[in-house]
Amino acid sequence: MDYNKYYKKSKANSERKIERDDNINNIDVKESATIDKTIYILLTTVLVIVPLFIKAHLSEYISPKLTFLSTGMQADIFSYYKYIFLIIITILIGILFLYKVFFLQYKISKNYLNLFLGILAVAITLSAVLSPYKSLALHGMYNRHEGTIAFICYIVLFFVTANMKFSTKQISGFLYSLYPFVILNMVTSLAILNGKNLLDIGWVHNFILGSIPEEAQLSEGAQLWGTLSNPNYNSGIGSILAILFLTWALFDKNKLRTAINVVMGLFSLVIVLTSLSTSGFLTILALFPFIILAILVHKQKGKALLVLGSFLILATAMFIPIANKNPRVWDETIGFIVKENPFASQPQASLMFIEHDVKKGLSEIFLPDRAYAEGSEMDTNVKFSIPTLPEPGIGAGTGRVYNWEKTLELVKERPLFGYGLDTFPYFFPQNDPAIIANLGTSNIIFDKPHNMFLGLLYGSGFFAFLSFMAIMILIVFKQLKVYFKHEKHMASHNGVLTLSILLLGLAYLIQGLFNDSIVAAAPIFWILMGVLAANINQYEEETID
Repeated sequence: MDYNKYYKKSKANSERKIERDDNINNIDVKESATIDKTIYILLTTVLVIVPLFIKAHLSEYISPKLTFLSTGMQADIFSYYKYIFLIIITILIGILFLYKVFFLQYKISKNYLNLFLGILAVAITLSAVLSPYKSLALHGMYNRHEGTIAFICYIVLFFVTANMKFSTKQISGFLYSLYPFVILNMVTSLAILNGKNLLDIGWVHNFILGSIPEEAQLSEGAQLWGTLSNPNYNSGIGSILAILFLTWALFDKNKLRTAINVVMGLFSLVIVLTSLSTSGFLTILALFPFIILAILVHKQKGKALLVLGSFLILATAMFIPIANKNPRVWDETIGFIVKENPFASQPQASLMFIEHDVKKGLSEIFLPDRAYAEGSEMDTNVKFSIPTLPEPGIGAGTGRVYNWEKTLELVKERPLFGYGLDTFPYFFPQNDPAIIANLGTSNIIFDKPHNMFLGLLYGSGFFAFLSFMAIMILIVFKQLKVYFKHEKHMASHNGVLTLSILLLGLAYLIQGLFNDSIVAAAPIFWILMGVLAANINQYEEETID
């Protein structure tokens, strides 16, 4: 009898404990879902705000040595606030994810992707620690802000994104968040093409430049090209977004969304054309065979070919008036293949593209023409002969090949951990006589390698470079493996989205051969690559189960 009482009491206690544990688990699941939703909103906010936000900021820049880059007040429009916003959001996301791991017992996947990501983070950190100019390597140049901290932010965003699970609706939301960037930069590009400067609009001028002193004036001809600091970047990012939205439109079963994405792809193409830079056009050409291959292996060949044909017809109809307005559009695109320009014989448009952008205009506010001399006093009695300088000319790749050769020479001197990110202008031989033979003038400062891969190799060395390449190769091959193992996946909406992101990633890497990483665009790449990694992890877990 006593045993039965004890048994009933123990059973009741066990049931109450199980019920209590279930309640705790339910609370943990709900709390984890809330955190995931918050992180998703923050990631989407990064995709919307960081590429778009521009505002003038003045700061006192202290040059690490006496050179052409003088110490003093420096102005920046395109990177400072993007950088600050990126840091704040990354910290918030990092805190939420750590809470989820340590307090909600969330398990992080053990895989090679996380291993290489850790190596990349350590290598980039060591490059700053070992850099001759540590503070500069930490934050980057005043007009770029892409030093070690920015790259660590990219890595954190990728890591958190890769270790989450996203629904198809959420992945679509990531891509929708890029619409504002495309629309605003398309409007800005067309405004410049038609001789309109958005800085002449009162509220735009006041918002962007209202924080600089009244006595500070822009240099004559300063124009707002867009929310990125250079037309080359407009071209590169425009091309990857054109690939993204075109691919999405080709295979999407939703007709309305297909039409919208065709328009977004055309808007992105406008950004490429009006940037007067060849890199974006070459990127689209390089990705076109991949798009054709995707159509051939996809079940919706007929619909995809119809959409592609419609896109090409509309793109041609759009190209003609733009090239009529400025014949250079042909030279920087089709002219790469067909040299003869059919638009060149026509009268030039009244708009002359002045090679001044807002960044240059602001830099000249505090940098009047002056010369600096280093070393001891010059002995005027010493006679010297002026060396024979090369004739002005334009080198291969508009001087990029020369830049790359010199960068590789620098890499050989510090191959393991580099010089520190964004320290390039202080180590590049700026007084090399060969500059004029490759760029047509010596009045140019080399502040970046014009190659994303060389930039990482120069700044953080071989360990960082190899780990980055390993991450990208793993993502590409594992995503392709998902397509081969799950044949129905490619036909699903989730498969269409991941295919679009995969081609965007390839496009970003290709345009990176001609352009540098920038704080305005890099988060787009790292977050969306994290989405691909998360998709891969999800399918691998399902396969194991």
